[in-house]
Amino acid sequence: MKKITAVIIIFLAVLFLAGAAAAGYFCYQKISQESQDKETSQSVTESDESQESKLEVEKVELLKLDPTKEATHLSKVADAKGAYWARYFDVVWNDVEEVKGEFDWSRTDEQMKHLQQQGIYPLANLKPFTNWDQDTCHPEAKYEAEGAKGRSKVKVGKPCDMTAYTDFLAKVVERYDGDGQDDMPGLEIPLKYWEIMNEPTMQGGSLGGAGEDLKFFVGTSQEYLDILKASYQTIKEVDSEAKVLPAGMAGVNQEFQDFWRPVLENGGGDYFDIANIHTIGTNERRDDLYIIKYKKFLEQYDIRDKPIWITEVQYGDLMGKPQDVVGLEKLMARSTAFSLAQGANVLFYIENWLYWDEEDHYLKPDKELEKLEEKESPDAVDMKEEEKKKKFKEGDPAALDSSTHKVYLNLVDKLNGFDQIETIKEEYQENPSQHDGATSTVGQYKFVSGEESVYVLWGQAELPAEITGKVLVTDIYGESEEREASEIVLSDSPVFVEMR
Repeated sequence: MKKITAVIIIFLAVLFLAGAAAAGYFCYQKISQESQDKETSQSVTESDESQESKLEVEKVELLKLDPTKEATHLSKVADAKGAYWARYFDVVWNDVEEVKGEFDWSRTDEQMKHLQQQGIYPLANLKPFTNWDQDTCHPEAKYEAEGAKGRSKVKVGKPCDMTAYTDFLAKVVERYDGDGQDDMPGLEIPLKYWEIMNEPTMQGGSLGGAGEDLKFFVGTSQEYLDILKASYQTIKEVDSEAKVLPAGMAGVNQEFQDFWRPVLENGGGDYFDIANIHTIGTNERRDDLYIIKYKKFLEQYDIRDKPIWITEVQYGDLMGKPQDVVGLEKLMARSTAFSLAQGANVLFYIENWLYWDEEDHYLKPDKELEKLEEKESPDAVDMKEEEKKKKFKEGDPAALDSSTHKVYLNLVDKLNGFDQIETIKEEYQENPSQHDGATSTVGQYKFVSGEESVYVLWGQAELPAEITGKVLVTDIYGESEEREASEIVLSDSPVFVEMR
């Protein structure tokens, strides 16, 4: 009996253990399945969250310049359609950080918003000066320069604290680079082109276009190079896509070459992406807008492949309407085509023709506005600002209907969007004076844009053999008519020919 009982007990124990094992197995399976389900669910959730996170990142859309507009070649004057570049954006350290450590973006933001309203792609002109910094190492009065209208005087030596300067520069680049981080609220057009100062050779002498004492910098070539290098490195660290220009060389005169030579000899060419030259008081002895001599100057320092922008192109005397307006208009058309064919990439016009006045010879943009300041009306300041904006946006109606402005508009229409230029024939003479460039006597160029082409032709020469049959001929004022190619007679006034 005891044996039977023992057997039963062992049997039950085995059965119990087997049941427990089975239960444990099924429990393990359930837990394992639940764990897998949980992991799968968690993985799906994490994947969804990752996807959502990715979508959130994609929502922060990086602002880009339209490549078609960016590739255009002529600056915007008044409300011209199809032109986008302008050099109206001054970034002055003193405007933003007038008090050390306190940043006021109101002035630069207002400039940017105004440019955006006009669809302008700005070339910013960076002025690395603020008085609290300058006073620490430049106590002398010789560093003091007149500020722009409505701004206080500012000293213009090399920044005393270069770290403070580059800290400011990093902030300003970040604010307008369009990367979605610390951008200006409402930014639509990113700032991608930076010009480091303006004409540093102008240090108080009477070399200005109107004979005025211009003072944009007080310092040596090496000090300018220090500023250029620090600026370039800072801009590139914040925005690797940004492009940097040196200050415009104010011409190819010997004194200007003497200033820039040490900059380039000591590696300055490593610290800009686009070279920069100015041409003021341009006449018929400078059809190339200095581009030929400037290229030769750069080549001495093995600078051969960088684009070249002419960021100030001024025809005739800044202060007065020329006696020979037609001659100036031919010059504008000819020199635009000729300089582009010689390697200029973008031209920025000084639109003095918009402000010529028969009685006063030159109607400055602010001349009428200065009269408002004399009024006792409490609204005078607001009136002045509104008038400025109106003039900038719309221009003077009479000037916009002038023959000179029509020449500019035709150049924008015919040449602004070319992809390449083919030289068919050219004859020109380089003039020996350091104040002169080259005079073109014959120019035959084919400006190609995609599948479209425009021939620009002038001078005593036969028509290119490839131009035959019915063609569209446009004069410098934009007046067009269809003609037989055989009827075209070339002269010193360029014509624009399109095959039909």
